[in-house]
Amino acid sequence: MSKDKFPIDSAQIVGLFMASVFYGMFLVTFIGCLRVLLLSEGHRLKPLNSINYKMLIPAILMFIFGSLDVAFGLQHNIEAFIYFQGDPIDEFNNNSNWLVVMKMVNYVAQTFIGDAILLYRCWVIYSKRWLIVLVPALMWIAETVCGIMTAYIEANLKNDAALVNAKSLVPFITSMLTLTLVTNVIVTSLIVWRIWSIQRAVKFRATTVSEKSPLSRVMRILIESGLMYTMSIIVLFGLYMASNNGQFGVSNSVVQIIGITFNLIITRVDRGEATQPMSQAYRSNTGNNGNVPLHSIHIQTTISRYPDAERSDASVIESPESKASEWK
Repeated sequence: MSKDKFPIDSAQIVGLFMASVFYGMFLVTFIGCLRVLLLSEGHRLKPLNSINYKMLIPAILMFIFGSLDVAFGLQHNIEAFIYFQGDPIDEFNNNSNWLVVMKMVNYVAQTFIGDAILLYRCWVIYSKRWLIVLVPALMWIAETVCGIMTAYIEANLKNDAALVNAKSLVPFITSMLTLTLVTNVIVTSLIVWRIWSIQRAVKFRATTVSEKSPLSRVMRILIESGLMYTMSIIVLFGLYMASNNGQFGVSNSVVQIIGITFNLIITRVDRGEATQPMSQAYRSNTGNNGNVPLHSIHIQTTISRYPDAERSDASVIESPESKASEWK
């Protein structure tokens, strides 16, 4: 579909609609996320010292940026279709409009936080080994720099007819989207690989293993959430490279999707879809031989409300889930 068949004014209306739909989903998942982070099992407010602020603060910030993005989009449409005296297309192509710059700032900030949390989880799940996340972290910094440069150039462009596809912007936007995509694929793959490796070790050491183990559910939810974000970036990248105005709708949606995926991991785990506390602990094979006493190998959930059971370092296979309060 060419630009003439899908003009920018129509694209902006569609983009506002798409952003509103995904924002509604974001709002619902955000409320569920707050319930998990702030309330205990008895639906009472957690003590301040037991709240996971490492997850709460990013959740609130992402909701703020998501809300601002919808508000800026609505204001931009109102200005173009109601207050602007000329053709709305000219207003949407006006690079001096602060709303255009602020929407880009929102996108960059949301991507920055979402990818930072993903890197943090990977870092924790690999026992805080910096070498594992070094390359993805450098890519994360590079994508953030590209995003900042994009916002800066947008604020200073004066005579480009097509703002988003202006020649000076193309290298930075292309680099930002590429780095975002590659970073997410690499980090998600690292996390899934780590959990899969732990699952294999547990199956090898255990005498009884559930067919639907908690670790399998963790992998499933991570893959599903990662695919949602990754596919949206792929679509956005394709539309941008094709200079299709559909990119406005997708970019508006991505800001909300980043927050949705973050919230879903937490809320689905709490519902028991991702991980549940094991009613029966895995037992190590060494205990069955009579050489050493039996010790429980607890695969702990990623919900901090479930406490660690007492363990013996000699027989417990340490897993990423043992760092539950940090990972989630």
